[in-house]
Amino acid sequence: MRFVKKLEKVILAESVLCILTLTLIFVGWHFDAVVFFILIIQIMILIYTVTAIVHPLKEFARILDYLCETEFEEEELRIAPLGIPFVKQTYRLMDRYAAYKTRKDNVQILNKQTELTALQSQINPHFLYNTLETIRGQALIDDNIEIAKMVEALSAFFRYSISRKGNLVTLRDELVNIENYMLIQRYRFNNRFSLEVIVDEEDEQAYDFLIPRLIIQPVVENAIFHGLEEKLEGGKVTIEIIVTDQNLILTISDNGKGMDSDKLKELNFRIQSDDMELDDGKNHNTRNTGIAFPNIHKRIQLLFGDEYGVNVYSTVGQGTDVEITIPVDYKNDREKDNEERTAEN
Repeated sequence: MRFVKKLEKVILAESVLCILTLTLIFVGWHFDAVVFFILIIQIMILIYTVTAIVHPLKEFARILDYLCETEFEEEELRIAPLGIPFVKQTYRLMDRYAAYKTRKDNVQILNKQTELTALQSQINPHFLYNTLETIRGQALIDDNIEIAKMVEALSAFFRYSISRKGNLVTLRDELVNIENYMLIQRYRFNNRFSLEVIVDEEDEQAYDFLIPRLIIQPVVENAIFHGLEEKLEGGKVTIEIIVTDQNLILTISDNGKGMDSDKLKELNFRIQSDDMELDDGKNHNTRNTGIAFPNIHKRIQLLFGDEYGVNVYSTVGQGTDVEITIPVDYKNDREKDNEERTAEN
């Protein structure tokens, strides 16, 4: 940095002056001449120090006081006198902090919107749970084990979907919810669909990683209703889990009808859009899944950064792959999330 270089020049000049003084005395210069010569150089160094270092530091302190005590416009903030040290770095730091705060605030806003969207379908949930348990109990009494299993899966799915226990869950919990969802769909569609979870043995620690809640189920639902619904048999959803040094990559694939390049391009454009409104499923034929691809993508980016999110790949007649990328073993907010779970329980 330019200011640091100026400071280094002063230190170097003082060092050279000391060496020069000793040299002049050693070679036999008259003491008074040496003192006069050194005094002239020292005055020059002092003037340079005041003008190049002390004055800019005072201006920097003044700017900091101004920023701390005054409300200012962004254009006004960018106008800084030349030569003031660390101003650009300070502005960059302020920009990063502002972006961080904006991202955190947007996370809270989007989570509230998501919660409100879920609450629209949450009509007396305890009545729903109790009714489902009653049906399940009657099915067990009648030895109808299949119906009892289906009702149990449906009850667990509803509890997980509209639960307010934190925004982060383990991958294991999310996959259990997917199992319940697929059990219900297999009953509905007479076992036309199957689910496979693929994870290498060395990547099994990913089951305990924290991920945003409800980021896989909407993708699986989309795979069934838009990819596999027309298949009379052999429909399959595959969830592949890959752990790299920095990322957890979840790929949800189906062997359905896929989509052409135009539809794929439109879908990825909608996912990458900066529009922060929740997609309620009404405008894009998503069967009202509640949390569509763009919302999953935005939630991930707001939580973890722009380098993460959702990408879709598809080929007509071969199926669709939805790739979700998040940080590996995300631990920030873990304690806070656990406290929220404890409070809810």
